[in-house]
Amino acid sequence: AYTGKGLAELVRTALEVHKKQIIGQPIYLSKDVEEIVVKLTSKVDKIARTLNLPPRFLALKLLEKDTEFEKILETTAFSLLSFVNKTQKHLEQTHGRPSDVVISSERHALAMNIYETVVKILRSPKPDIRDKIDDVLMHKIWGYIFLALIFYLFFTLVFKIGSFIEEPLISLFDQSLTEIQKYIHRSSLVYVIIEGIIQGIAGGIAIVLPYLTPFLIGLAILEDSGYLPRVAFLLDTFMHRLGLHGKSVIPFLLGYGCSVPAVMSTRILESERDRFITAILTTLIPCSARTVIIMGLVFYYLGPNYAFGIYILNLLVVGLAGKVLTRMYPEVTPGLLLEVPNYHLPSYKTVWIKSWYRLKEFIVIAWPILIVGSIVLGILQFFQLDKIINTLCLPITIPLALPPEVGTTLIFGILRKELSLIMLLQALGTKDILTVMNKGQILTFTIFVVFYIPCAATIAALWREIGGKKTGLAIIFSVMIAFTMAILFRFLSYILF
Repeated sequence: AYTGKGLAELVRTALEVHKKQIIGQPIYLSKDVEEIVVKLTSKVDKIARTLNLPPRFLALKLLEKDTEFEKILETTAFSLLSFVNKTQKHLEQTHGRPSDVVISSERHALAMNIYETVVKILRSPKPDIRDKIDDVLMHKIWGYIFLALIFYLFFTLVFKIGSFIEEPLISLFDQSLTEIQKYIHRSSLVYVIIEGIIQGIAGGIAIVLPYLTPFLIGLAILEDSGYLPRVAFLLDTFMHRLGLHGKSVIPFLLGYGCSVPAVMSTRILESERDRFITAILTTLIPCSARTVIIMGLVFYYLGPNYAFGIYILNLLVVGLAGKVLTRMYPEVTPGLLLEVPNYHLPSYKTVWIKSWYRLKEFIVIAWPILIVGSIVLGILQFFQLDKIINTLCLPITIPLALPPEVGTTLIFGILRKELSLIMLLQALGTKDILTVMNKGQILTFTIFVVFYIPCAATIAALWREIGGKKTGLAIIFSVMIAFTMAILFRFLSYILF
Protein backbone atom coordinates (compact mmCIF):
# COMPACT_ATOMS: atom_id res chain seq x y z
CA ALA A 1 0.00 0.00 0.00
CA TYR A 2 2.87 2.40 0.78
CA THR A 3 4.31 2.10 -2.75
CA GLY A 4 0.89 1.93 -4.40
CA LYS A 5 1.56 -1.55 -5.80
CA GLY A 6 -1.66 -3.52 -6.39
CA LEU A 7 -4.00 -0.73 -5.24
CA ALA A 8 -5.56 -0.18 -8.68
CA GLU A 9 -6.17 -3.93 -9.00
CA LEU A 10 -7.75 -4.00 -5.53
CA VAL A 11 -10.13 -1.12 -6.39
CA ARG A 12 -11.14 -2.77 -9.69
CA THR A 13 -11.90 -6.04 -7.87
CA ALA A 14 -13.96 -4.23 -5.21
CA LEU A 15 -16.01 -2.45 -7.91
CA GLU A 16 -16.57 -5.71 -9.76
CA VAL A 17 -17.79 -7.42 -6.58
CA HIS A 18 -20.17 -4.50 -5.98
CA LYS A 19 -21.58 -4.60 -9.54
CA LYS A 20 -22.15 -8.35 -9.43
CA GLN A 21 -23.64 -8.03 -5.92
CA ILE A 22 -21.47 -10.87 -4.68
CA ILE A 23 -22.16 -11.56 -1.01
CA GLY A 24 -18.99 -12.29 0.91
CA GLN A 25 -18.57 -15.10 3.39
CA PRO A 26 -19.46 -14.00 6.94
CA ILE A 27 -16.44 -13.59 9.19
CA TYR A 28 -16.82 -15.09 12.65
CA LEU A 29 -14.74 -14.23 15.70
CA SER A 30 -13.62 -16.50 18.54
CA LYS A 31 -16.47 -18.44 20.14
CA ASP A 32 -16.84 -16.38 23.36
CA VAL A 33 -16.38 -13.05 21.55
CA GLU A 34 -18.80 -14.09 18.79
CA GLU A 35 -21.47 -14.95 21.39
CA ILE A 36 -21.20 -11.47 22.90
CA VAL A 37 -21.32 -9.83 19.44
CA VAL A 38 -24.43 -11.84 18.50
CA LYS A 39 -26.22 -10.85 21.75
CA LEU A 40 -25.42 -7.18 21.24
CA THR A 41 -26.39 -7.38 17.55
CA SER A 42 -29.88 -8.62 18.47
CA LYS A 43 -30.25 -5.79 21.01
CA VAL A 44 -29.29 -3.02 18.55
CA ASP A 45 -31.08 -4.57 15.55
CA LYS A 46 -34.04 -2.18 15.56
CA ILE A 47 -32.05 1.02 16.11
CA ALA A 48 -29.47 -0.06 13.49
CA ARG A 49 -32.14 -0.50 10.84
CA THR A 50 -33.64 2.93 11.58
CA LEU A 51 -30.14 4.37 11.09
CA ASN A 52 -29.76 2.34 7.87
CA LEU A 53 -26.75 0.48 9.32
CA PRO A 54 -25.97 -3.25 9.43
CA PRO A 55 -26.77 -4.36 13.03
CA ARG A 56 -23.53 -6.36 13.37
CA PHE A 57 -21.50 -3.35 12.22
CA LEU A 58 -23.12 -1.14 14.88
CA ALA A 59 -22.55 -3.79 17.58
CA LEU A 60 -18.84 -4.06 16.70
CA LYS A 61 -18.44 -0.28 16.67
CA LEU A 62 -19.97 -0.04 20.14
CA LEU A 63 -17.64 -2.75 21.44
CA GLU A 64 -14.77 -0.74 19.93
CA LYS A 65 -15.95 2.23 22.04
CA ASP A 66 -16.36 4.39 18.94
CA THR A 67 -17.33 7.82 20.33
CA GLU A 68 -19.39 8.82 17.28
CA PHE A 69 -21.66 5.78 17.52
CA GLU A 70 -21.88 6.10 21.32
CA LYS A 71 -23.14 9.68 20.83
CA ILE A 72 -25.71 8.44 18.28
CA LEU A 73 -26.91 5.87 20.80
CA GLU A 74 -27.15 8.53 23.54
CA THR A 75 -29.54 10.59 21.41
CA THR A 76 -31.57 7.78 19.79
CA ALA A 77 -31.61 4.87 22.25
CA PHE A 78 -30.29 6.00 25.63
CA SER A 79 -31.78 2.95 27.41
CA LEU A 80 -29.40 0.65 25.48
CA LEU A 81 -26.27 2.34 26.88
CA SER A 82 -26.32 0.44 30.18
CA PHE A 83 -26.52 -2.89 28.31
CA VAL A 84 -23.65 -1.82 26.01
CA ASN A 85 -21.50 -0.85 29.03
CA LYS A 86 -22.22 -4.19 30.72
CA THR A 87 -21.29 -6.03 27.51
CA GLN A 88 -18.01 -4.09 27.24
CA LYS A 89 -17.15 -4.82 30.88
CA HIS A 90 -18.01 -8.51 30.47
CA LEU A 91 -15.65 -8.76 27.50
CA GLU A 92 -12.93 -6.91 29.43
CA GLN A 93 -13.26 -9.18 32.48
CA THR A 94 -13.14 -12.32 30.32
CA HIS A 95 -10.05 -11.31 28.34
CA GLY A 96 -8.31 -8.99 30.80
CA ARG A 97 -8.10 -6.26 28.16
CA PRO A 98 -10.34 -3.36 27.06
CA SER A 99 -13.11 -4.42 24.65
CA ASP A 100 -11.76 -2.25 21.80
CA VAL A 101 -8.35 -3.97 22.08
CA VAL A 102 -10.07 -7.40 22.09
CA ILE A 103 -11.94 -6.63 18.83
CA SER A 104 -8.75 -5.26 17.21
CA SER A 105 -6.86 -8.41 18.24
CA GLU A 106 -9.63 -10.60 16.78
CA ARG A 107 -9.41 -8.75 13.45
CA HIS A 108 -5.64 -9.11 13.45
CA ALA A 109 -5.93 -12.86 14.12
CA LEU A 110 -8.42 -13.21 11.24
CA ALA A 111 -6.08 -11.32 8.91
CA MET A 112 -3.20 -13.61 9.89
CA ASN A 113 -5.36 -16.70 9.27
CA ILE A 114 -6.31 -15.45 5.80
CA TYR A 115 -2.66 -14.64 5.09
CA GLU A 116 -1.47 -18.09 6.16
CA THR A 117 -4.23 -19.72 4.06
CA VAL A 118 -3.61 -17.91 0.76
CA VAL A 119 0.10 -17.02 0.87
CA LYS A 120 2.82 -19.52 0.04
CA ILE A 121 6.35 -18.60 1.07
CA LEU A 122 8.60 -20.30 -1.45
CA ARG A 123 11.83 -19.42 0.31
CA SER A 124 12.69 -18.14 3.73
CA PRO A 125 13.10 -14.37 3.65
CA LYS A 126 16.63 -13.01 3.84
CA PRO A 127 17.51 -11.11 7.01
CA ASP A 128 16.69 -7.45 6.43
CA ILE A 129 19.25 -4.88 7.56
CA ARG A 130 16.31 -2.72 8.72
CA ASP A 131 15.28 -5.43 11.19
CA LYS A 132 18.80 -5.42 12.62
CA ILE A 133 18.65 -1.64 12.95
CA ASP A 134 15.32 -1.97 14.79
CA ASP A 135 16.85 -4.52 17.16
CA VAL A 136 19.11 -1.70 18.34
CA LEU A 137 16.93 1.42 17.97
CA MET A 138 13.88 -0.20 19.62
CA HIS A 139 15.84 -2.08 22.30
CA LYS A 140 14.57 -1.62 25.87
CA ILE A 141 17.92 -0.05 26.88
CA TRP A 142 19.89 0.87 23.76
CA GLY A 143 16.77 2.34 22.15
CA TYR A 144 16.64 5.14 24.74
CA ILE A 145 20.40 5.75 24.56
CA PHE A 146 20.23 6.17 20.77
CA LEU A 147 17.08 8.29 21.13
CA ALA A 148 18.97 10.75 23.36
CA LEU A 149 22.04 10.65 21.09
CA ILE A 150 20.06 11.23 17.88
CA PHE A 151 18.22 14.23 19.29
CA TYR A 152 21.39 15.62 20.87
CA LEU A 153 23.12 15.50 17.47
CA PHE A 154 19.99 16.88 15.82
CA PHE A 155 19.82 19.97 18.06
CA THR A 156 23.59 20.48 17.87
CA LEU A 157 23.41 20.48 14.06
CA VAL A 158 20.48 22.92 14.13
CA PHE A 159 22.48 25.29 16.35
CA LYS A 160 25.65 25.05 14.24
CA ILE A 161 23.72 25.90 11.08
CA GLY A 162 21.72 28.65 12.82
CA SER A 163 24.70 30.38 14.46
CA PHE A 164 26.71 30.18 11.21
CA ILE A 165 23.95 32.06 9.37
CA GLU A 166 22.93 34.39 12.23
CA GLU A 167 26.16 36.28 12.94
CA PRO A 168 26.87 37.73 9.46
CA LEU A 169 23.19 38.65 8.99
CA ILE A 170 23.02 40.45 12.36
CA SER A 171 26.10 42.53 11.50
CA LEU A 172 24.56 43.36 8.10
CA PHE A 173 21.40 44.79 9.69
CA ASP A 174 23.47 46.64 12.32
CA GLN A 175 25.41 48.33 9.50
CA SER A 176 22.16 49.38 7.80
CA LEU A 177 20.98 51.04 11.04
CA THR A 178 24.32 52.83 11.35
CA GLU A 179 23.89 54.19 7.81
CA ILE A 180 20.35 55.41 8.58
CA GLN A 181 21.66 57.28 11.65
CA LYS A 182 23.67 59.51 9.28
CA TYR A 183 20.41 60.91 7.87
CA ILE A 184 17.90 60.58 10.73
CA HIS A 185 18.65 61.43 14.36
CA ARG A 186 18.34 58.54 16.84
CA SER A 187 16.18 60.54 19.25
CA SER A 188 13.41 61.18 16.66
CA LEU A 189 10.16 59.19 16.52
CA VAL A 190 10.68 58.53 12.79
CA TYR A 191 13.99 56.78 13.52
CA VAL A 192 12.36 54.73 16.31
CA ILE A 193 9.68 53.47 13.88
CA ILE A 194 12.25 52.70 11.14
CA GLU A 195 14.46 50.96 13.70
CA GLY A 196 11.45 48.90 14.87
CA ILE A 197 10.70 47.82 11.30
CA ILE A 198 14.33 46.87 10.61
CA GLN A 199 14.71 45.04 13.93
CA GLY A 200 11.48 43.14 13.29
CA ILE A 201 12.64 42.10 9.81
CA ALA A 202 16.13 41.31 11.15
CA GLY A 203 14.65 39.25 13.97
CA GLY A 204 12.89 37.02 11.45
CA ILE A 205 15.68 36.75 8.88
CA ALA A 206 18.74 36.73 11.14
CA ILE A 207 17.52 35.12 14.38
CA VAL A 208 14.35 33.03 13.94
CA LEU A 209 14.66 31.57 10.41
CA PRO A 210 18.31 30.40 10.74
CA TYR A 211 17.27 28.12 13.63
CA LEU A 212 13.64 27.40 12.72
CA THR A 213 14.26 26.29 9.11
CA PRO A 214 16.85 23.55 9.81
CA PHE A 215 14.82 22.43 12.85
CA LEU A 216 11.64 21.93 10.79
CA ILE A 217 13.51 20.24 7.92
CA GLY A 218 15.23 17.89 10.38
CA LEU A 219 11.91 17.09 12.07
CA ALA A 220 10.32 16.29 8.69
CA ILE A 221 13.28 14.01 7.80
CA LEU A 222 12.97 12.10 11.10
CA GLU A 223 9.23 11.76 10.52
CA ASP A 224 9.41 10.67 6.87
CA SER A 225 12.29 8.23 7.46
CA GLY A 226 10.11 6.21 9.84
CA TYR A 227 12.04 7.04 13.03
CA LEU A 228 9.39 9.19 14.79
CA PRO A 229 6.85 6.31 14.98
CA ARG A 230 9.60 4.32 16.72
CA VAL A 231 10.03 7.19 19.17
CA ALA A 232 6.29 6.91 19.86
CA PHE A 233 6.75 3.18 20.49
CA LEU A 234 9.63 3.81 22.92
CA LEU A 235 7.69 6.51 24.78
CA ASP A 236 4.54 4.38 25.11
CA THR A 237 5.88 2.92 28.38
CA PHE A 238 6.58 6.46 29.61
CA MET A 239 2.96 7.43 28.85
CA HIS A 240 1.58 4.51 30.84
CA ARG A 241 3.77 5.38 33.80
CA LEU A 242 2.16 8.80 33.69
CA GLY A 243 -1.23 7.09 33.69
CA LEU A 244 -2.10 8.19 30.13
CA HIS A 245 -3.11 6.32 26.98
CA GLY A 246 -0.21 5.42 24.68
CA LYS A 247 -1.79 7.55 21.93
CA SER A 248 -0.91 10.63 24.01
CA VAL A 249 2.58 10.23 22.54
CA ILE A 250 1.31 11.64 19.23
CA PRO A 251 0.27 15.09 20.59
CA PHE A 252 3.53 15.19 22.56
CA LEU A 253 5.63 14.65 19.43
CA LEU A 254 3.57 17.20 17.49
CA GLY A 255 4.20 19.64 20.33
CA TYR A 256 7.88 19.90 19.39
CA GLY A 257 6.72 21.43 16.10
CA CYS A 258 3.76 23.58 17.18
CA SER A 259 1.50 23.51 20.24
CA VAL A 260 -1.68 24.35 18.27
CA PRO A 261 -1.92 21.12 16.19
CA ALA A 262 -0.65 19.23 19.24
CA VAL A 263 -3.59 20.44 21.33
CA MET A 264 -6.05 19.80 18.48
CA SER A 265 -4.69 16.26 17.97
CA THR A 266 -5.86 15.30 21.48
CA ARG A 267 -9.20 14.56 19.75
CA ILE A 268 -7.80 11.11 18.90
CA LEU A 269 -8.08 10.20 22.60
CA GLU A 270 -11.38 8.58 23.56
CA SER A 271 -11.29 9.60 27.23
CA GLU A 272 -12.23 13.19 28.12
CA ARG A 273 -9.88 12.96 31.10
CA ASP A 274 -6.96 11.92 28.82
CA ARG A 275 -7.76 14.75 26.39
CA PHE A 276 -7.75 17.30 29.22
CA ILE A 277 -4.48 16.12 30.82
CA THR A 278 -2.68 15.61 27.49
CA ALA A 279 -3.76 19.06 26.24
CA ILE A 280 -2.28 20.70 29.36
CA LEU A 281 0.97 18.73 29.15
CA THR A 282 1.49 19.43 25.42
CA THR A 283 1.57 23.17 26.19
CA LEU A 284 4.64 22.52 28.36
CA ILE A 285 6.52 20.85 25.47
CA PRO A 286 9.01 23.30 23.87
CA CYS A 287 7.56 24.07 20.42
CA SER A 288 9.69 25.26 17.49
CA ALA A 289 9.33 28.89 18.66
CA ARG A 290 10.62 28.04 22.14
CA THR A 291 13.36 25.94 20.52
CA VAL A 292 14.51 29.12 18.76
CA ILE A 293 14.74 30.85 22.17
CA ILE A 294 16.68 27.91 23.67
CA MET A 295 19.05 27.92 20.68
CA GLY A 296 19.42 31.71 20.48
CA LEU A 297 20.07 32.17 24.21
CA VAL A 298 21.17 29.07 26.10
CA PHE A 299 22.90 27.20 23.25
CA TYR A 300 24.57 30.40 21.99
CA TYR A 301 25.75 31.83 25.33
CA LEU A 302 25.95 28.79 27.65
CA GLY A 303 26.74 25.89 25.31
CA PRO A 304 25.05 22.71 23.98
CA ASN A 305 25.02 20.79 27.27
CA TYR A 306 22.88 23.42 29.01
CA ALA A 307 20.50 23.62 26.04
CA PHE A 308 20.07 19.86 25.86
CA GLY A 309 19.73 19.84 29.65
CA ILE A 310 16.64 22.06 29.33
CA TYR A 311 14.99 19.40 27.14
CA ILE A 312 15.83 16.71 29.72
CA LEU A 313 14.49 18.97 32.48
CA ASN A 314 11.36 19.58 30.43
CA LEU A 315 10.68 15.84 30.09
CA LEU A 316 11.15 15.38 33.85
CA VAL A 317 8.79 18.27 34.64
CA VAL A 318 6.19 17.02 32.13
CA GLY A 319 6.48 13.56 33.69
CA LEU A 320 6.04 14.90 37.23
CA ALA A 321 3.17 17.20 36.19
CA GLY A 322 1.50 14.29 34.38
CA LYS A 323 1.83 12.09 37.45
CA VAL A 324 0.22 14.77 39.63
CA LEU A 325 -2.68 15.30 37.20
CA THR A 326 -3.35 11.58 36.67
CA ARG A 327 -3.36 11.05 40.45
CA MET A 328 -5.93 13.84 40.72
CA TYR A 329 -8.01 12.20 37.94
CA PRO A 330 -7.38 8.43 38.23
CA GLU A 331 -8.48 6.13 35.39
CA VAL A 332 -7.34 2.80 33.85
CA THR A 333 -5.62 3.36 30.48
CA PRO A 334 -5.64 0.78 27.64
CA GLY A 335 -2.57 -0.27 25.65
CA LEU A 336 -1.41 1.22 22.35
CA LEU A 337 -1.62 -0.65 19.07
CA LEU A 338 0.83 1.09 16.73
CA GLU A 339 1.84 0.16 13.20
CA VAL A 340 5.52 0.95 12.72
CA PRO A 341 6.43 1.59 9.05
CA ASN A 342 9.64 0.36 7.43
CA TYR A 343 12.66 2.64 7.28
CA HIS A 344 13.07 4.37 3.94
CA LEU A 345 14.90 7.33 2.46
CA PRO A 346 12.87 10.51 3.03
CA SER A 347 11.19 11.96 -0.04
CA TYR A 348 12.54 15.42 -0.94
CA LYS A 349 9.05 16.51 -1.98
CA THR A 350 7.42 15.29 1.26
CA VAL A 351 10.11 16.88 3.45
CA TRP A 352 9.77 20.17 1.57
CA ILE A 353 5.95 20.20 1.79
CA LYS A 354 5.93 19.41 5.54
CA SER A 355 8.68 21.95 6.29
CA TRP A 356 7.09 24.70 4.20
CA TYR A 357 3.64 24.07 5.71
CA ARG A 358 5.05 24.60 9.22
CA LEU A 359 7.38 27.44 8.20
CA LYS A 360 4.62 29.29 6.36
CA GLU A 361 2.79 29.87 9.66
CA PHE A 362 5.76 31.86 10.97
CA ILE A 363 6.23 33.84 7.74
CA VAL A 364 2.53 34.65 7.23
CA ILE A 365 1.33 35.04 10.84
CA ALA A 366 4.19 35.36 13.33
CA TRP A 367 6.60 37.54 11.35
CA PRO A 368 4.12 40.42 10.76
CA ILE A 369 3.23 40.29 14.48
CA LEU A 370 6.96 40.35 15.26
CA ILE A 371 7.50 43.47 13.11
CA VAL A 372 4.45 45.27 14.57
CA GLY A 373 5.49 44.23 18.08
CA SER A 374 8.97 45.62 17.48
CA ILE A 375 7.52 48.96 16.34
CA VAL A 376 5.10 49.09 19.31
CA LEU A 377 7.91 48.37 21.79
CA GLY A 378 10.03 51.11 20.19
CA ILE A 379 7.17 53.61 20.54
CA LEU A 380 6.54 52.53 24.15
CA GLN A 381 10.23 53.09 24.91
CA PHE A 382 10.19 56.45 23.11
CA PHE A 383 7.35 57.72 25.33
CA GLN A 384 8.76 55.76 28.33
CA LEU A 385 5.49 53.81 28.64
CA ASP A 386 7.41 50.52 28.78
CA LYS A 387 8.40 51.47 32.34
CA ILE A 388 4.74 51.12 33.40
CA ILE A 389 4.58 47.55 32.01
CA ASN A 390 7.94 46.70 33.56
CA THR A 391 6.74 48.05 36.93
CA LEU A 392 3.62 45.87 36.75
CA CYS A 393 5.86 42.86 36.03
CA LEU A 394 8.17 43.49 39.00
CA PRO A 395 6.42 40.79 41.13
CA ILE A 396 7.81 38.33 38.55
CA THR A 397 11.16 39.86 37.59
CA ILE A 398 12.35 40.71 41.13
CA PRO A 399 11.99 37.18 42.61
CA LEU A 400 13.68 35.78 39.48
CA ALA A 401 16.50 38.36 39.76
CA LEU A 402 15.92 39.48 36.16
CA PRO A 403 16.43 43.02 34.79
CA PRO A 404 13.20 45.09 35.01
CA GLU A 405 13.29 45.64 31.21
CA VAL A 406 12.49 41.93 30.74
CA GLY A 407 8.87 42.53 31.83
CA THR A 408 7.69 43.81 28.43
CA THR A 409 9.26 40.84 26.63
CA LEU A 410 7.25 38.40 28.78
CA ILE A 411 4.00 40.21 27.89
CA PHE A 412 4.80 40.26 24.15
CA GLY A 413 5.81 36.59 24.39
CA ILE A 414 2.19 35.66 25.09
CA LEU A 415 1.30 36.79 21.54
CA ARG A 416 4.07 34.72 19.94
CA LYS A 417 6.90 32.97 21.78
CA GLU A 418 9.52 34.15 19.25
CA LEU A 419 8.79 37.73 20.36
CA SER A 420 10.33 37.00 23.78
CA LEU A 421 13.77 36.65 22.17
CA ILE A 422 13.47 39.48 19.64
CA MET A 423 11.93 41.89 22.16
CA LEU A 424 14.62 40.96 24.71
CA LEU A 425 17.34 42.21 22.38
CA GLN A 426 15.37 45.39 21.70
CA ALA A 427 14.38 46.00 25.34
CA LEU A 428 17.96 45.59 26.57
CA GLY A 429 19.27 47.71 23.68
CA THR A 430 22.07 45.33 22.72
CA LYS A 431 22.76 42.29 20.55
CA ASP A 432 25.29 41.00 23.12
CA ILE A 433 23.05 39.99 26.01
CA LEU A 434 25.99 39.00 28.24
CA THR A 435 26.81 42.71 28.65
CA VAL A 436 23.48 43.20 30.47
CA MET A 437 22.52 39.76 31.84
CA ASN A 438 24.76 37.14 33.44
CA LYS A 439 24.61 33.44 32.52
CA GLY A 440 22.40 32.61 35.48
CA GLN A 441 19.84 35.23 34.42
CA ILE A 442 19.88 33.92 30.83
CA LEU A 443 19.18 30.38 32.08
CA THR A 444 16.45 31.57 34.49
CA PHE A 445 14.74 33.68 31.80
CA THR A 446 14.79 30.83 29.25
CA ILE A 447 13.37 28.27 31.70
CA PHE A 448 10.55 30.65 32.64
CA VAL A 449 9.70 31.32 28.96
CA VAL A 450 9.77 27.59 28.13
CA PHE A 451 7.13 26.76 30.75
CA TYR A 452 4.95 29.87 31.24
CA ILE A 453 1.64 30.84 29.55
CA PRO A 454 1.29 29.32 26.06
CA CYS A 455 0.97 31.68 23.08
CA ALA A 456 -2.37 33.26 22.12
CA ALA A 457 -3.02 30.77 19.29
CA THR A 458 -2.50 27.83 21.67
CA ILE A 459 -4.80 29.41 24.27
CA ALA A 460 -7.49 29.68 21.56
CA ALA A 461 -6.95 26.01 20.61
CA LEU A 462 -7.21 24.98 24.28
CA TRP A 463 -10.43 26.96 24.63
CA ARG A 464 -11.95 25.12 21.65
CA GLU A 465 -10.84 21.66 22.80
CA ILE A 466 -11.29 21.68 26.60
CA GLY A 467 -13.40 24.79 27.35
CA GLY A 468 -12.75 28.14 29.02
CA LYS A 469 -12.63 26.97 32.65
CA LYS A 470 -10.09 24.22 32.00
CA THR A 471 -8.05 26.57 29.80
CA GLY A 472 -7.83 28.96 32.75
CA LEU A 473 -6.63 26.10 34.95
CA ALA A 474 -4.03 25.17 32.30
CA ILE A 475 -2.69 28.75 32.25
CA ILE A 476 -2.47 28.94 36.06
CA PHE A 477 -0.82 25.51 36.15
CA SER A 478 1.82 26.51 33.56
CA VAL A 479 2.63 29.80 35.35
CA MET A 480 3.04 27.96 38.68
CA ILE A 481 5.44 25.45 37.08
CA ALA A 482 7.36 28.20 35.24
CA PHE A 483 7.75 30.32 38.38
CA THR A 484 8.75 27.34 40.56
CA MET A 485 11.37 26.05 38.10
CA ALA A 486 12.76 29.54 37.39
CA ILE A 487 13.11 30.29 41.13
CA LEU A 488 14.85 26.95 41.63
CA PHE A 489 17.34 27.61 38.83
CA ARG A 490 17.89 31.17 39.97
CA PHE A 491 19.55 29.75 43.10
CA LEU A 492 21.12 26.77 41.31
CA SER A 493 22.81 29.19 38.90
CA TYR A 494 24.99 30.44 41.78
CA ILE A 495 26.44 26.91 41.92
CA LEU A 496 26.50 26.30 38.16
CA PHE A 497 28.25 29.56 37.24
